[in-house]
Amino acid sequence: LQPSSSSVPSLQPSSVPSLQPSPTPSLQPSSSSVPSLQPSSSSMPSSVPSSEREFALNILSDVSDVSLLRDNTTPQGKAFEWILDTDPLRLAPADGSFIQRFVLAVLYFSTGGGSWDTCNAPINVNDLNNCGLFPSGIAWLTNSSECDWGGI
Repeated sequence: LQPSSSSVPSLQPSSVPSLQPSPTPSLQPSSSSVPSLQPSSSSMPSSVPSSEREFALNILSDVSDVSLLRDNTTPQGKAFEWILDTDPLRLAPADGSFIQRFVLAVLYFSTGGGSWDTCNAPINVNDLNNCGLFPSGIAWLTNSSECDWGGI
């Protein structure tokens, strides 16, 4: 069998593989049972499945630029990684408190949380130690409600 020299696309798949890529994209994804030779690339290693990660990016794009969420050196990126990978509450992105908790984590990371004198996130996230200035408050980034974090 010889490849076709026609520039008109056929409606049926050919039995001969193409020698060059087609000039237009296909309408349907390929359905190969053979694994690809190259691993998929992602700038964000994670324990959260990529579909949930993409859903979280979509939800949080209402309150933050997506490029900042993808950059783990920014307060938004640190909060994004924390809420998806470290937060002991493991809220789903559709949860009503997800955005609120994320925004407070951004506040924490953007104001030097970790070097605060009081209310720092503890090493053990289950340690709900009280904050000195806010006796009824609990340390930030713990498994308590964000409404109970010191000063909120």
